[in-house]
Amino acid sequence: MERFSITLRSGLVNKFGRIPTAQKFSDDFNLRSVKPITRETARKWINGLVMPESERFLVLIQWLNLNSDYMYLPSAEVDVENYPPSKIQRLRKIEVFARNALNFASPRIAIMDKDGTIILVNEAWRAAANLNPPLHKTTALCEGANYLEILDKVKGLEKENAKETASAIRDLAKNPGKKFVFKYPCHAPSKKHWFIAELSSFHEKENQCLTISHQEISERQFLAKI
Repeated sequence: MERFSITLRSGLVNKFGRIPTAQKFSDDFNLRSVKPITRETARKWINGLVMPESERFLVLIQWLNLNSDYMYLPSAEVDVENYPPSKIQRLRKIEVFARNALNFASPRIAIMDKDGTIILVNEAWRAAANLNPPLHKTTALCEGANYLEILDKVKGLEKENAKETASAIRDLAKNPGKKFVFKYPCHAPSKKHWFIAELSSFHEKENQCLTISHQEISERQFLAKI
């Protein structure tokens, strides 16, 4: 909650030059969201008393260019004022544990909404995105970026792999019960690389997110050819 408030305040200052009034914030937000908020909700967001639900959260990320790596994305709004302190502490501990577990994972993992906008990535994904920019020359393939739009713009040798991945993401968004697993090459000038991509989805009530992971299997591929 506190990290969300800090990041939101920073984004508002960058956008407006100062923290706007709750009325100004809610008015401008409602111009961009299909789910409007009240002035009171805006006030609670600014003061870190309430976390927005996923769809509103994504509007904030895109509008204010927020870095969601520092924030917690719940499936529903949580009012701190009505939660016992023990439960709040437990939720925060679970959040930290889950984030550490995600970062500990060796596969490159990204979580997207059903439209392909990236909500959260782990450190392995972020490191690869920063190290290998050719596929997305001017766009960081991390929080706030639309993975589908980037895949659709890929040209050259990687075009077919990008097209297959984009098709799988769109299919999964329409058929959340499916799971996709496919192998693809991604060679560097000095070394050949192979990866396995896995796509799955998670939904809770009306909310749905898509998860994609990339695991390098170059050594396994090399041994299989010996």
